[in-house]
Amino acid sequence: MSLTFACITPHTPLLMPTIGKDNLALLAKTQKAVQALEQELYVSQPETIIIVSPHGDSLADALSINFTPKYRTNFAEFGDLTTKMEWRADVMLIDRIREDFKDKHLPLSMASNENLDYGTAVPLFYLTQHLPKVQIIPILTAGLDTKTHYNFGRELKDEIMSSTKRVAVIASADLSHRAGENSPEGMSPRGVAFDDKVQEIVSKKSPIGIIDIDDAWADEAQACGAKVIALLCGMLDEVHFEPQVLSYEKPVGVGYMVAQMKIS
Repeated sequence: MSLTFACITPHTPLLMPTIGKDNLALLAKTQKAVQALEQELYVSQPETIIIVSPHGDSLADALSINFTPKYRTNFAEFGDLTTKMEWRADVMLIDRIREDFKDKHLPLSMASNENLDYGTAVPLFYLTQHLPKVQIIPILTAGLDTKTHYNFGRELKDEIMSSTKRVAVIASADLSHRAGENSPEGMSPRGVAFDDKVQEIVSKKSPIGIIDIDDAWADEAQACGAKVIALLCGMLDEVHFEPQVLSYEKPVGVGYMVAQMKIS
């Protein structure tokens, strides 16, 4: 069945009830949208979820697949020692991607860490509540440019489209960390423009537009999710989808967007 679901969702630890606590009320729109997204993902009944994160032990010169038989949450750095969830790897699809990418001249490395970074774990906490048997493939971005991530996504899409499995992709991406006057880093016009550009790319169904966002722009906007979104846009190249921005808000000065690309 190949690609059945695609979305962009934030990964702020403030969304975790055990971490955000009273601050969770500030993210009410985002939390409600993520919960709606969970229902849509459940309806699509994926066998495998590819989730792309900008955090974790990323490399400067290669994207990484975290390949270990079992994964678990670890929110200890945020003081949460109680949240425990586990997932299994899609070993066969990971192995196939690894072998096929040897001939694609795109930098791919393999890592192995059972403890998932929060950029991976927060979305999975919400979105797999009713998918206990789903397998996952965690991918980390690299210190490479936006276009490389876009091209990586295009090649990854070809692998998925030739698979017999139902595959979902989650782009774990906060937008600009300088999108509001209350941003800890201070507001930047380029941060506001970044968030506007990403929403335009989604709403106008123009994945190639992500290439207009170069590294200098993303760096000034302090947008950790730029390369994640670029990879997703590559996966959506020449794929028919209907976009739906479920929410956008910046209550703490960081842009949080929840969006689904309904594959048809």
